[in-house]
Amino acid sequence: MRQILQSLRSIYHNYRLIPLFLCSAVVIDYSLTFYFAGSIENILAHEFSPTLVFAVKNGIVLPYLALTVVFYYIMGYTILRFLENEEIYPIGVFIILLMSITHVLGGMSWFVLKETYSNMIFMLSMTSIIIAISVFGYEVLKRER
Repeated sequence: MRQILQSLRSIYHNYRLIPLFLCSAVVIDYSLTFYFAGSIENILAHEFSPTLVFAVKNGIVLPYLALTVVFYYIMGYTILRFLENEEIYPIGVFIILLMSITHVLGGMSWFVLKETYSNMIFMLSMTSIIIAISVFGYEVLKRER
């Protein structure tokens, strides 16, 4: 048990590794989307992400996915690197992990096909944004004092 906790701590404090969870979640999301959607027409008609719809319409899904994964990794890495010794580092990790969960659940929405489920995923996305804005505001106010 001690070894497991030590491993989890080392992952938690590794700002190079945490963004890989988000990158993996994006790949899982799009893989599940294409698997469960059944057809390109279904994706074009019902996909929530306008950028994915654009990529599908223009036949650039793989480059789009690669750029998305690279972008997410660079942003996650950069943010956690800057927060590494700050008191809000755990919140940064939490937001990245919440976004990861949201992506995987988003891919599963093509299997579930319920409006309530899709709304729940949307609320998880909004929760990430609200937390990020709130923490940013807190930091700004704290530094002004």
